[in-house]
Amino acid sequence: MDFSDLLETPKMETKKIDRIANGSGTKEILCDGYFYDVTNFISRHPGGSIIMYYTQRSEDATHAIQQFHQRSTERVRMMMKAFKRRPASDSELGLEEAVIKKNRALTEDFNKLYLELEQEGLFEPSYTHNILRLVELLVMTAAGVALIQCQSYLAKFIGSVFIGIVRGRSGWMQHESGHMSLSGNPRMDRIFHALLLGLGLGMSSSWWASQHNRHHAMPQRLHHDVDLNTMPLIAYSAKVVKKPKDGKRFWIKFQAYLFLIDTLLVGLSWCYYIHPKYVFKHKHYLQLVAMVAHHWLIYKLGFWPVLLSSWVAATYLLLNFTLNHTHLPVTTQPSHWVEYSLLHTADVEQTPWCDWWMGYLNYQIEHHLFPTMPQFRHPRITGRVKALAEKHNLPYYVYSYREAVGKTFRNMSDVSKELSKM
Repeated sequence: MDFSDLLETPKMETKKIDRIANGSGTKEILCDGYFYDVTNFISRHPGGSIIMYYTQRSEDATHAIQQFHQRSTERVRMMMKAFKRRPASDSELGLEEAVIKKNRALTEDFNKLYLELEQEGLFEPSYTHNILRLVELLVMTAAGVALIQCQSYLAKFIGSVFIGIVRGRSGWMQHESGHMSLSGNPRMDRIFHALLLGLGLGMSSSWWASQHNRHHAMPQRLHHDVDLNTMPLIAYSAKVVKKPKDGKRFWIKFQAYLFLIDTLLVGLSWCYYIHPKYVFKHKHYLQLVAMVAHHWLIYKLGFWPVLLSSWVAATYLLLNFTLNHTHLPVTTQPSHWVEYSLLHTADVEQTPWCDWWMGYLNYQIEHHLFPTMPQFRHPRITGRVKALAEKHNLPYYVYSYREAVGKTFRNMSDVSKELSKM
């Protein structure tokens, strides 16, 4: 949920932090106990510069590669065979012996759980489920448009809210395709992603993927998780504010009260500046056509329905996005894939109504552990994930929707107070 000053797409810091390697400037990633030389591959990495995160000392790319590329395991394995590799000694990992031992035990149990879930077919998509979700969007759209055509201002208002919720819920479906879990075919999911995000919200799927994958790689990690880049409108942690004076500005001082205004500003900036600029720059023509079609269709409803539905959609999405992470601690240290998910992520009310309202992203812990699993399957694995957490003395946070909203806004208020005293 990167605001990036409402103007520019954030650029990852590219400090030249190299591993202990065979030569100066060599970039290596650690995977399954080996260092792989990716120096000449970084610029060609299909996932973009996120690979740079894992060339830093003490980082382990094993689970990121395993989970991000779950749909293309064989292809990735063949690519990695072409890289020079060498065994990784414990002394090169940059971690204490106790941490290495803990990480290996956690990896063993996580891999065991992952293989069980894979064998049970829980990563397979359901076309029936997807069709039902799409039909729901179409029916709600038809209802919203019909209400907006009525003479009653109340009907127009309700219809605009309906359209806003439809736009927001298309965000849940595009999220599914963005993680290659809608059809299970990466090529088809990229097309669905462009269409769902473009037609549904008027945004760029490539921009979304480049930012969202960084969040998944290291949630709540300062200088890595782009969802923490919310200045100048919001600061979810005092640690993201670089200058004391920035933390005393009007928008930050009253951020808990201005959040609903912020959502509209962010939504409009994305739709009308950041995303169009991105697709023009990178020549993503399918995305551009889908985005243009969205704005052409939505503006047939009239100016006020467009504005109101835009505000509803932005609030619906951004509020629900904040509930799983923003009130939890940030970190600056490398962590295990499982620890990122359990220490810096929370589930929200595991109930049918909340499953629908949040598009199954209330199971955020499970989603971060297994990002390519179709999200409607997450309720089936909560017990086993909780057991994994208990075995390794890790928390498993689950809050009611009301608790999560309360924690989110109290955190914004607390951060404002903390910054005012700096």
